[in-house]
Amino acid sequence: MPGEFEFIDWLRARQTPSARVPVPAGDDLAALRFEAGDGLILVGVDQILDGVHFDARLHAPERIGRKAMNRNLSDCAAMACLPTAATLSLALPRGLPIDWTKRLYEGIEAAGLAFDCPIIGGDTGVWDGPLAVTVSIIGRAGEEMGQTSAAKTAAKTIPPVRRSGAVAGDRVYVTGPLGGSILGRHLDFVPRVREARELVARHRISAMIDLSDGLSRDVAHLARESSVGIVLNAAAVPIHGDVARLNDNRAPLDHALHDGEDYELCFTGEGGIASAIEVGRVVAEPDVWIEFNGQRQPLTKGAFEHRL
Repeated sequence: MPGEFEFIDWLRARQTPSARVPVPAGDDLAALRFEAGDGLILVGVDQILDGVHFDARLHAPERIGRKAMNRNLSDCAAMACLPTAATLSLALPRGLPIDWTKRLYEGIEAAGLAFDCPIIGGDTGVWDGPLAVTVSIIGRAGEEMGQTSAAKTAAKTIPPVRRSGAVAGDRVYVTGPLGGSILGRHLDFVPRVREARELVARHRISAMIDLSDGLSRDVAHLARESSVGIVLNAAAVPIHGDVARLNDNRAPLDHALHDGEDYELCFTGEGGIASAIEVGRVVAEPDVWIEFNGQRQPLTKGAFEHRL
């Protein structure tokens, strides 16, 4: 049965970079430039579906709303850009109480405003299917968050970090422990926008992605887009304390590699970055491996994929 990534590859083959669209589909966000000399505008869209990304029977509407916005903010973090504004599309189940819907919106709104990203428009519809929430986001490369107008004018523009810049010899990092997100972190995570900006301001960061589909699959995206190989050190992969609470038969490392929806950043760059956790290295030979006690074996991409 074909999966979403096969379809995405087909879509990407139909797009090419241009002066107006220097970064087409394939990274976490696309980039637009309307006139020569203009700064880049970053654009993306993400949706969450009842029964796939949340359960409207169990989860509070505010939490569902925060997840919808924060997934898009996490895409901004993945490219080290600043969120600017968002639009919202709601496909509402027929009969959904208006107070519940308002609480959903308030969760989306609050998550955006925490990063100076207001909702500026959107659309609603009612149907007989489950709740679907779609957020489109607009971001920008440029000044640091919280700077004055004068400082913003003088600030050095920080170009968006793509998935395609890793080179042999780089180190591989993550910004936090992984696995067990299903116990609640998949709804309540904080997008690493500020962390990303700080990283690119202080260090050479060559490629980056947010860990939505799982470390095993997302690190493979970095390797593929950069035409390099990545070797993960099994002993260095940080395992979240939630994994122990799952009490299942899977190995803790298996959860950290494959669970997904951790929304930490995974990036490549110079050695010695103390603010993140080094988990591997970039090599010239294209592929992805994991190393146990110095013994390398292929890394299975066991993380989540939508099946068509």
